[in-house]
Amino acid sequence: MRGVADVPNAEKIKKVEELNGVFLKAKAAVLADYQGIEAPDLTLLRSHMRSRSVDFRVIKNTLARQASKDTPFELLDKEFKGPVSLVVSFDDAVAPAKALAEFEKSGAPKSPKVICGVVEGKLVSPEQVKAIADLPSKEALISQMLAVFNGPTTSFAGVFSSLLRKLVGTLDAVREKKGSE
Repeated sequence: MRGVADVPNAEKIKKVEELNGVFLKAKAAVLADYQGIEAPDLTLLRSHMRSRSVDFRVIKNTLARQASKDTPFELLDKEFKGPVSLVVSFDDAVAPAKALAEFEKSGAPKSPKVICGVVEGKLVSPEQVKAIADLPSKEALISQMLAVFNGPTTSFAGVFSSLLRKLVGTLDAVREKKGSE
């Protein structure tokens, strides 16, 4: 396997451009140390990430530093050291954190260790990445919000319906009283 220094210049440029495109399109990314994960488990990790629409890649630090320039992920510049993998989502800002947390809970022998992340342009610590992973899904939050909005409407409809029943009952009583007179 060739090292970064052995890669022809055109190939380096292509990899930097590709990674720069990833950084420009991504909503969120988490850097994780994958050291100690066996090859079969790494394949399992990649499959797990793909099934959650999250991109997982092992990156070369020097190329990543160059690719992150002038992107929201430039904040990660000092974190590109050692064996680093990048977990990226293009649609959902919490997906990388959730996917890593789910993989850890799946019973895998070893999981990547979170170094830090960037969520919508803000640098987040490993603790914040864990907190993000514990958030309810977007769909669950929307459903909770709709339930909150629906509560007063349902109560209002119940009160209004009760008032109408009382009015109809009162009008019936008045009609019966006038009919008996």
